[in-house]
Amino acid sequence: MESKLDGREYKLLLSPDRFREASIEAVAVAFWDEQMRPLIDQRLGLRDGREPRYEARFDELIARTVRFWDTPECTLTRASLALRERVQTYGQRSSGARPEITLKLRMADLFVVAATDLRGSGDRARTSFEEDIAPLEIDDPQPAKRSVIVPNQRSIRSRFSRSTTQPADWNPSRRTLLGVHVLFPTIFELVETSGMQCAPDTALVCGPTIRELVVKGARVKLGAGIVGKFALTLWYFGAERSTPNIAEISFKCATIDGDMPGKAARRALALFVAMQTDLSDWVNSEHSSKTALALPDACGPPR
Repeated sequence: MESKLDGREYKLLLSPDRFREASIEAVAVAFWDEQMRPLIDQRLGLRDGREPRYEARFDELIARTVRFWDTPECTLTRASLALRERVQTYGQRSSGARPEITLKLRMADLFVVAATDLRGSGDRARTSFEEDIAPLEIDDPQPAKRSVIVPNQRSIRSRFSRSTTQPADWNPSRRTLLGVHVLFPTIFELVETSGMQCAPDTALVCGPTIRELVVKGARVKLGAGIVGKFALTLWYFGAERSTPNIAEISFKCATIDGDMPGKAARRALALFVAMQTDLSDWVNSEHSSKTALALPDACGPPR
């Protein structure tokens, strides 16, 4: 399998209360102008040509419907797998869009993920190998606690993911482990490698139906041709909710033939650590994972 990283994505959960009763476009523009641009200027300085490292702004809105699926026994979650269904409802390519089904393996071991065969069955299947970077933090182990514990010196936690996405019909007859196997032929092997058995006729259950709003367009130039592309994402658990359940700011960098030059990597790290400290009034201190909150009830933490 291809072992070169396609990209690195830095993800930081924000307090959803910051986005109460406001349009995401207006909040995104204000967040970029008042928070991110000054932070980038202060922490990264100017480029050699005395130009700022930030560019553009949040100006592209995408809306989707998202659901995550698993078995009632959480077979996929226990195997470090996540199965996502996503349908774009607004933005480019939204007209008549078919569901896109993604199967992702994510864990901390680079070499296990790099060696994993996770292919799709369709001609339009696309596979990526990425590093997901989050703040270094853990969920509070005390019962009934809804908070995270962070070190005094902020840092990062890396996990590596191989994921395959393909458009597919996702009707009720497909929503079994056998139906997933039709789309992703190695899934039985991946589950069994984790020490569990696969019952092909096991029906899948889903987590909450999520209305997802994403604003893109803002960027940061990290040097050596590496550009961080920002996205501000809001998740609403239920179509009628006016206040988001989850908010996240992220920036994603494509690698250059699997590499990220040292100076660019250091700037990306400095920026992400600064986001954790300088945006402390914005940062979510209750949860450490967006996806975990979207899983079926038995497979994730209490919502």
